[in-house]
Amino acid sequence: MSSPLPSVSVVIPAYRQAKFIEGCLDSVAAQTYQGPIETIVVDDGCPENSGDIAERHALHPRVVRQNNGGVSAARNRGIAEASGTYLAFLDADDRWHPRKLAVQIERLRAQGVAAFCFTRFRMAHGDGQPGDDSLHPSSTLQPSLRVLARNNFVGCSTVVVDRSCVQKVGGFPDSEALRKGGQDYALWLRIATVAPLVFVPEVLVDYWVHPTSRVGSDAVKNFEGAVFALQSFRAWNEQQFEVWTGSTYRALVGRRGLSMMQALWRGRRLDRRMWAKAMRSWARALIES
Repeated sequence: MSSPLPSVSVVIPAYRQAKFIEGCLDSVAAQTYQGPIETIVVDDGCPENSGDIAERHALHPRVVRQNNGGVSAARNRGIAEASGTYLAFLDADDRWHPRKLAVQIERLRAQGVAAFCFTRFRMAHGDGQPGDDSLHPSSTLQPSLRVLARNNFVGCSTVVVDRSCVQKVGGFPDSEALRKGGQDYALWLRIATVAPLVFVPEVLVDYWVHPTSRVGSDAVKNFEGAVFALQSFRAWNEQQFEVWTGSTYRALVGRRGLSMMQALWRGRRLDRRMWAKAMRSWARALIES
């Protein structure tokens, strides 16, 4: 007799996403996975009615309400409320493909040890159509901590991970700096020190790009987020930082930072105020490296 399928807790932080959360929950309800699925929506002090919309949904998720504390605090609250063997993260404006949980949990169970699994994803715009260069990451990716330290290729809404791995490293790091970006990347780096990374080279998530989404192509914000995440990793474990990411961090704030500034200048993508902000961010990172 085969063993029963493990349970999974889906954690959905919600803030100003009333327009999208019904479609998000529809994608959870459509999962083909036959094991127990617990859905937790964390209403992060939303001034609109995301929590109310979620409560009325046919999926009947558990809605937890709290004062606004940011996305990391909301995800950590969801983790604290979760009871599943696995955790799956989903932003309220993203969509899962129906086979997502089934495919990933099968891969995780095959590992035989607690592990971290992620998939490819596509960027979809308001009309639901993918844009140019919409698929991420490369299907030939060979993930490791060393490779992850060079670039955050993990989309948060693609992740399914053993809950024990997240508990072992303390959940999503939260700080004033990380609230500007890099919270998820900071957690992935920590988990990669305690668990294998399992990549499913199949597109199983749609990331919706819209004016209020956290997904974007702002080079300065992406640069800052990577720097903040690596700095957080250093503060968490200096030894692991030096072994795996120290040289990457110094290259990021050195050569890659300079290349970014030159590219932004050539493309005239920043006005004078934004250029000054970018210069300050780069200078700060250089001093702290």
